[in-house]
Amino acid sequence: MKNKLVSILTGAMVLTTPLITTATQAQTTPLVQMFPALTGIPLTQEQQTQLQQLSQQTLPEVQKILTPEQQTQFQAAIAEGKGVRIALSSLNLSTEQREQLRSIFLSARTQITNTLTPQQQRQIIRNIWSLK
Repeated sequence: MKNKLVSILTGAMVLTTPLITTATQAQTTPLVQMFPALTGIPLTQEQQTQLQQLSQQTLPEVQKILTPEQQTQFQAAIAEGKGVRIALSSLNLSTEQREQLRSIFLSARTQITNTLTPQQQRQIIRNIWSLK
């Protein structure tokens, strides 16, 4: 039950925080700006590297799903500092695109969960509740 709650809430973090940035932003933006729920959570260098790589891997997967026009709109929204959820919600996504994105984000959630310790996962849950 506890693991299920952690998975659900970690998924909420993935869907409600700016997980994806442009490749340049992903390399230069602090992780806390990309993942606000990580605020106050000390990460090891290895965890930081893994989360940066996850961010850099996810962007191309998302962009493959979008049409060229949607890609342009998405990139513009991200460049303006909007989060992924807001950027994607502003696009007219088909049902198929939504399902493909859901799959990508579920995979990312699993990777985030596997990267963090149980204590860090509990802190993420507390942070998510405070972000609402």
